[in-house]
Amino acid sequence: MEEALAHYRCAGDDGTYVTVVDYRHVAIENVAIETGATGVRRRPGARRLALTTGEPVRYIDAQTFEVIASGELLRRLD
Repeated sequence: MEEALAHYRCAGDDGTYVTVVDYRHVAIENVAIETGATGVRRRPGARRLALTTGEPVRYIDAQTFEVIASGELLRRLD
């Protein structure tokens, strides 16, 4: 399962606005507790960045991302 950790509003090289989403993979397991009850364990995993369209994005610095396929730079507006 994946969860969205953050959304970043950005502007592209041509001035268009896009949103970069920071996703994290999470494994969820049901586990038995010693008393016989069951609980849920969350195991966080790898993170990835993508546009809301699903296109992969690379982190450059705290204010800049890069669309991997095109090389377009995205600047954070927040």
